[in-house]
Formats: sequence, structure tokens, C-alpha cells
Amino acid sequence: MRVVILGGGYGGLVCALRLARRAGGQVAITLVSEKEHFVERIRLHEWAAGHKPVQQSLKAMVADTGITFKQGRVTQIDPQGEVLVGQERLPFDRLVVALGSQADTRSVPGIREHAFTLEPASAAQLASMLPGLAARGGRVVVVGGGLTGIESATEFAEAYPGLKVSLLSSSGLGKDFQETGRKHLLACLDRLRITQEQGRVKQIHANAIELADRTVPFDVCLWTGGFTVPALLRESGLPVNERGQVLVDPFLHVIGHKNILAVGDAAMMVDPPSAMDMGCKTALPMGAHAAENLARIIRGEPEQRLDYVHSVFCTSLGRKDGIIQFFRKDGSMVPWVVTGRPAAWIKEFICRSTLLAPQLERVDVSGTVWRKKSQPTSSLEPSGREILGV
Repeated sequence: MRVVILGGGYGGLVCALRLARRAGGQVAITLVSEKEHFVERIRLHEWAAGHKPVQQSLKAMVADTGITFKQGRVTQIDPQGEVLVGQERLPFDRLVVALGSQADTRSVPGIREHAFTLEPASAAQLASMLPGLAARGGRVVVVGGGLTGIESATEFAEAYPGLKVSLLSSSGLGKDFQETGRKHLLACLDRLRITQEQGRVKQIHANAIELADRTVPFDVCLWTGGFTVPALLRESGLPVNERGQVLVDPFLHVIGHKNILAVGDAAMMVDPPSAMDMGCKTALPMGAHAAENLARIIRGEPEQRLDYVHSVFCTSLGRKDGIIQFFRKDGSMVPWVVTGRPAAWIKEFICRSTLLAPQLERVDVSGTVWRKKSQPTSSLEPSGREILGV
């Protein structure tokens, strides 16, 4: 069987490595990525604040596994059995779409022209600018009150106390935490002297953000107000939702295309409806599960549905603080949180585990684990083992 995997992020890399381990002698695996190096997207805000992560070559990460790595941009997908990478056509028997997401720069006029995003090139540019801006007391406005915005604002304020950092959101902050966590977040923002702004952005100009009732000036604007999926998937005729995510069934097959699977940010399960958050906490389990199902197909065994339930929401607040919010299997919040340095340690451990997972997959260990609905519920949930899979 010829399997082509598009995307060398969390989901695509783990899918390739696990499939090579499960069915290496019976499958020809090609991993395609536009980037030469693996991008730790969960650390891009750290990179922008001056903490550049060690880059790892994707080719080296799959070396000696039987996986063929091809660096190049995917420009065409023929669902009937072929993809175009640069000028090279790659035929497939099974295709795994793991192209991830990117910053949504089209939703508001002026983002592309006047704002930075947490894409690698933009993060690197921010890292070179912020020290000088901090030295002269410049103002940074982070747009977006979700995880990425909160982590970026606190990282910048802690790393560069001379910066005037503002966090602009369309609604109140801390909705992903119960009351104790929300209060801790607001106290942290006060401690780091981060100004909170609220309003819906109409347009971004050269040095100011236009809201419905006022403008917010800035020297640097970082846009974290949402993510989108590459338009190539829609253009290829695959079924997508309004965000461009490919619609998949519980086995991760693209609806109407049994020869194509999709994982990670690029996928959305629709039968039954399952709103899975974007991020490595879902990309890793989906990538591993897609590999297991492909291996089952090769062995002539029945495929299995993805069994996944959200377990924890981890937020760093600089290098020394954080919030860890746990969830029950029914989606409700556990009425306690971990904060402070212990939360920062847990968050760092989880970030490191996302790099450890592919290394373990190489040596015949299932490095990606996650919480499942079918698992028995303990009195204190989730367990430490379940945290590894986020």
C-alpha cells in the first residue's frame, strides 16, 4: 500500500512514525512537508519573546524508519489518487491530510499589512524587534483573548518589563476556567501590568486598531484572533466546513472519500458531531489513531472509531506561572485548578512530551496516549498518564 501523508506537524509526523512501526514491511510511506524543520507551534509565543526553540530536521526525525521525506509545497490534490508537490506527482492508495492551520489574516482588513502573527517567520521578526521596543517603552497590543493571546501577552510582559502590553479581546477573559482560575488569570495580568481592552476589531491601521467606539494605538500589533485551514482543501473538492476544515467520520475518513483520512487542525468530525479543539492535544491522538486504522486495513481487520475526550486545558502565564484546568468526561470543569509554578512545570512537561512522543514512536513505544470515554472514571480525574496525551 502507498500512503502519502501531507503535513509534517504534530499529527502528520506521529501518523507516519506509528504507521511505519505497525506495518512498515507492508506499506510505502511518504511524508510531505513544505518546511524543512519540525515547528513547535505551541512554543511560537516563546520564540517571539526571545526564547528560540532548538529546531529539529524532519528528515532526521524520520531517518532509518523506512519513511520517505519530501520537502515541498502541495499545490494540488486529486482525490482519485494523486497529489502534486512542486512539479512532482505522487500517487497514493491512501492519503492522510494533516496540513494543520494558519493564522486567519483575512477576517479583518489590515491584518496582513499591519499586524504580526505567530507563524515562524513573523515570530522570528518579533523576537528581533521587541528588545529595542522595550528599551524605549513601546506599546504592544495582542489581539485575541484565547489561549494564544493570553500566553503571548504574559510572555512578552514578563520577558520585557519595559514594554507596555495590552490584551484586546472581543469578550471577557477566562471563560475556559472556573472562577478560581479566572481570578488567578486576572490577578496575573494585573501583576504583569497588562492592560485589558475589550471591543470588536473593525480594521487595523498602520499604528492603531479601529474599534466600533474608539481606536487603540500600538507600536506592534500581534494578531491571535483565530486560525484557518489552507484553501487547497476546499479547492480540491473535499467537503469542508465554514473554517475550511475537512469533514471526517468517526474513523477519520473524509466524508465521501474512503481513500482519504484527515487529522489535526485540518479535520472536523461530523458524525456524530464532535467539536474538537485545534491544537496538538487533538492532532497527536488523531494522527496516532489514523495510523492504527491504516494498519488495521493492511492486516484485513475492522477499523475502530476514535475514542477521545477533552481532559485538560493548560495555559502558561510566562515562565513562572500558569493555570491547569481539568475537565470531567461530560465536558464540565473540575472545581479546582493548579496555578503558579506547579502549573508552569506541568505546562512545560506537556510541551516537552509533544517532542518526546515522536521519539518514542521510533523505538517501538506508543508515545501518544490520550483520555478515552471508554476508560473507567477514577475519583480524581484525569490521571497523570492522561495528561501526556494533550
